[in-house]
Amino acid sequence: MGQPVTTVRRMRLGMELRRLREQAGKSQLEAADVVDASDAKISRVESGKTGMSRLELVALLDLYEVKDETLREALVDLNRNSRKRGWWQQHKDVLSPKLMELIELESTASQIFQFESGLIPGLFQTEAYARAVISASPEPHGPSVDQGVQIRLERQKILEGSQSPRIICVLDEAAIRRQVGGPSVMAEQLRKLVCIANPPHLSIQVIPYSAGAHASMEGPFLRFVYPAPAHMDIVFLEQKASRLFIEEAAGLEPYRITEEHLRTQALSSAESMKLISAIAAELDHA
Repeated sequence: MGQPVTTVRRMRLGMELRRLREQAGKSQLEAADVVDASDAKISRVESGKTGMSRLELVALLDLYEVKDETLREALVDLNRNSRKRGWWQQHKDVLSPKLMELIELESTASQIFQFESGLIPGLFQTEAYARAVISASPEPHGPSVDQGVQIRLERQKILEGSQSPRIICVLDEAAIRRQVGGPSVMAEQLRKLVCIANPPHLSIQVIPYSAGAHASMEGPFLRFVYPAPAHMDIVFLEQKASRLFIEEAAGLEPYRITEEHLRTQALSSAESMKLISAIAAELDHA
């Protein structure tokens, strides 16, 4: 838990290398000897805290007797991509580590599940809604409102193109009822949700007030899924001044179960769109 996810690709690579090492029956000392390093470095590599050269990676794959060329090439690509700088890093002077980590997570995931109880998620926000949210909660040393809005809109580009992640979002009805920015801004925001919803690629469901207590009354969470090779899930929990990452299988399982319950307790995507459209129509006449 709690590792910086600016190294999310390194984390995936490290987890896969540890799996391959253990599968081959090799120790960290044996791996270290092959790359002329310390076992401490192998430990850091396997935990995603540091990278390695292509030659070091190939040497480890040889030691672990990895014959599958497709897997070898995929891991080499993952290692190379782990050194790429994301667009968000050019804003590191104004972005908090928490937000940079979140952007890293969502920019590299193949699937995203999000439960939100109080507001529309940033990936779906209109410019006016985002401006209202950011203006209501300024950060002392963060970006200006204009910068924050533009960064939020930039994040939404992951929804475009063939490489966009599959997203499932469950919203508490409170998130679509709260009039952020006023009736007209909220109506526009709700119409956007209806416009972008495209199950199963982008599915939005609402838990109505009438459902009563639900499986995540304690608050929002996100679960990110990363594809093979180096398949990995991460749960992201966010608070005002802190964040928590859960990667271990035992810690992830309760969130997978909660996710299933939330989707069962929520309206279907079609029924959710009817409710959202009805609220938007009410706001148009407010």
